[in-house]
Amino acid sequence: MRELTPEEQAQLDAMSNGEVVKSKFTWDDAFQKKLLGMLLSDQYMLVQSIGKVVPEYFSNEAHVLVAKILFSYFEKHKIIPEKWILEQELELVLKDRDKGVNLLYKTELNSVYEYYVPGLDTREYLIDKITYFAKVQAMKIAFHTSLDKMQEDPENDATWNFIYEKMRQAMLIDRNYEPGLEYFNQIDLFFERMKNKVAGKERFTSGFPSIDNALTGGGLFAGQIGSWIGLPGTGKSLALVRAAVQNVLLGHKVLYLTMEMDEVGIASRFTSQFAKLDINNLAGVKDEVIKTIEEFSKDKEDRNLLHIKQFPGGVMDVNGIRAFMAQLELRKWKPNLLIVDYVGEMKDDPSVKKYESAYRILRDLRGFGVEKQHCTMTCVQPNASAAKLEIGEYIDESNIGTSFDQFKPLDAFWSINQQTIEKEAETGRIFVIKHRDGRSKFPFKIAFDYKLGTLDMFEISKETYASRMNMIQEKKAGEIVLDNVAGKRKPRGRLKDDQGEFYEAE
Repeated sequence: MRELTPEEQAQLDAMSNGEVVKSKFTWDDAFQKKLLGMLLSDQYMLVQSIGKVVPEYFSNEAHVLVAKILFSYFEKHKIIPEKWILEQELELVLKDRDKGVNLLYKTELNSVYEYYVPGLDTREYLIDKITYFAKVQAMKIAFHTSLDKMQEDPENDATWNFIYEKMRQAMLIDRNYEPGLEYFNQIDLFFERMKNKVAGKERFTSGFPSIDNALTGGGLFAGQIGSWIGLPGTGKSLALVRAAVQNVLLGHKVLYLTMEMDEVGIASRFTSQFAKLDINNLAGVKDEVIKTIEEFSKDKEDRNLLHIKQFPGGVMDVNGIRAFMAQLELRKWKPNLLIVDYVGEMKDDPSVKKYESAYRILRDLRGFGVEKQHCTMTCVQPNASAAKLEIGEYIDESNIGTSFDQFKPLDAFWSINQQTIEKEAETGRIFVIKHRDGRSKFPFKIAFDYKLGTLDMFEISKETYASRMNMIQEKKAGEIVLDNVAGKRKPRGRLKDDQGEFYEAE
């Protein structure tokens, strides 16, 4: 076997030097503050760091002590301690030291909290940094202990088994993940979660009974994503607002992110549907609106059930949404329903083609929901082929905007279909394109509340749909007679759609 060169031997000696293995990682102060601030604020980050980061990695003595208190408290209580708890623990540890030292440590603790501002790029970067650092440190330690063992007894099988196990453990270091449902050990938990589903504690409504009834369990659940598709002006955003209203009524916390209409506009639509009042006269019925809200929230433990935030189109991506929600969590508010209006106005990934970026946005939104355990609802635009459909046809997955694959991450996919004559009749048709867990490929009829001005959407029977359409037909027929008398145009025929309902043929 070739002998090591002097340079290789020097490298080997440096790696196996016990002092190097035990030395602190050379993070600068800014890096350390950002990391410690994240550990104090982000439980996901803290879980990822347990077993990797040890307090002694920090160079600042105050940081070392704060990290020790944090890890000890979390190990015992499984939650991040509040700031006042950390301050009390610091006082206990430092009670025999000079008051100036106590003040210095508290000042440094405040500095850490103020220094850290949630941002996903920083968060993900630090997780990867810590993971790779842990891999390097673990491999150095494994190599050092294995070399010592090999020098003691190189011809013993037990020595090589020891070395193999040490190296294997070092190679297994990676991000930490929740263990999931341990079926045979947690069968009671399985039934408890099933009971919560049946009771609706974890269920989210689409806003339409026909959709909910077709979904296994009666609605969507945390970690799932549903999307609307429809031509501009057919009610996609109205459907999202309806979902917000109906889920707030169920007691869910809803975060509504809008990238088109401003916050006041969305709030007006919500108020109109929630209070059943004309959207054009909300200012004139302010007292009635306030009374309705107070009546609804008086018995609520937490009345802060809706948060509306506008972002400019083309600015926000999934990472930005993560960062914004992390900031909300720091304010002790965590939604369990995220509504994004809409993904077409989100920032594309410049490193890939637009169709691939559209797919990734929906995929990553769903992945984020699984990670944080919230439900997601959004909408997408169809391609030009959707405008060519006849009244007896429905928008489906073949009409999705930039990529056929875009719908694949979706757990539920619904289209809103409305021809000009249906808009005049204040009606429309919804088609259930896809339910990953439930019945799909069926239509039902809807109506819009334009007269009362609430802009609400609701299901109607086939008979009501036909009646509304026929009223418009009769109105148009009367106009045609007048036109014929004037010699302006020929009468048009009346045809039936795929369900035997009348519509007007040009």
